[in-house]
Amino acid sequence: MSETPLANVLSLFQSERSAVLCTVHHDLDGWPFGSIVPYAISQTGSLTVFLSDISEHSKNLQADARATVFLADPAARDNPQAAPRHAMLVRARLPEGDERATAEAQYFARFPEAERMRSAHGFLVWLLECHRIRWIAGYGGMGWIEGGDWQAAAALD
Repeated sequence: MSETPLANVLSLFQSERSAVLCTVHHDLDGWPFGSIVPYAISQTGSLTVFLSDISEHSKNLQADARATVFLADPAARDNPQAAPRHAMLVRARLPEGDERATAEAQYFARFPEAERMRSAHGFLVWLLECHRIRWIAGYGGMGWIEGGDWQAAAALD
């Protein structure tokens, strides 16, 4: 693995293709709601997801833009507490104009099969902008990474 917690977190997010998106449920008294979503990482460090407007996540994010993206090292299924796992606190928004076109292009470059869903059920690209990351490297190794540090590292990479 890389030398710094930030490099390790970035490496895991880059190597994986999906994570658990947890949103505040708009219709169930704010209960957390999570499911797996594919993602791409934008040039600015935002995670890009492609959600149907009829999905629970889309409805939840329209009501409360705060969410968490959780990712764990899949190679450690037998002992997950000894392995890296990260919770990225994000704020979601719908990009517009050129930013939307760029986000779609980045997402479809990673998931070309998703482009055909664009007209089905009003699928839209969302940007999940990093606020903070709680990183856990395993037993005893943990801390926080600020969103600005994540964005700078993702933009350089």
